[in-house]
Amino acid sequence: MKSKEPRVVVISSVSGGGKNTIVKHLLEKTDELAVAITATSRAPRSGEVDGKDYLFLGREDFESRIRNGEFLEHATVHGNLYGVPESSVRAILDRGKSAILIIDVQGRRHIKDRMGGQVISIFLEPPDRKEWENRLRHRGTDSEKDIVLRLQDGLQELEEARFFDHVIINDSIENCTARLLELLEKEGAI
Repeated sequence: MKSKEPRVVVISSVSGGGKNTIVKHLLEKTDELAVAITATSRAPRSGEVDGKDYLFLGREDFESRIRNGEFLEHATVHGNLYGVPESSVRAILDRGKSAILIIDVQGRRHIKDRMGGQVISIFLEPPDRKEWENRLRHRGTDSEKDIVLRLQDGLQELEEARFFDHVIINDSIENCTARLLELLEKEGAI
């Protein structure tokens, strides 16, 4: 077990892979972690709150912030811009907590390049294709066209899992959260 030191914990998965659900449960188990709010150019989904779930920015504002170098990483995912403001990550680390970044597989590479050994990258993998598709369909936030696109993109994202430091199967909220807590303790992040 490593000595405790604030880390940058990158959590990625396919769309519908359970990233947000698992992180929510993880935060209920420890106060040594905080989520860095990701910015996006997409419109909020029902129930999402600006500044809590995402920092919702207009595309022009987002692109201006990219030009100003305000993001640790940014990418276009499913036609929308997403990025992690460096200021939000630094603020969490300065408080002595590990920062959780819920980002896509493209973003992991950029974060690792910028922050090196401080990063732990974890890919949450659905137990199988059928369960993954069921999760996407039952969340009720996407059109059929979007679901098909997310499944197609997800197949490529699953290929990227091998480049992560760790892969955890998200077979259930309880099991996945317990394995993630154990891993973060072992890594010294909590």
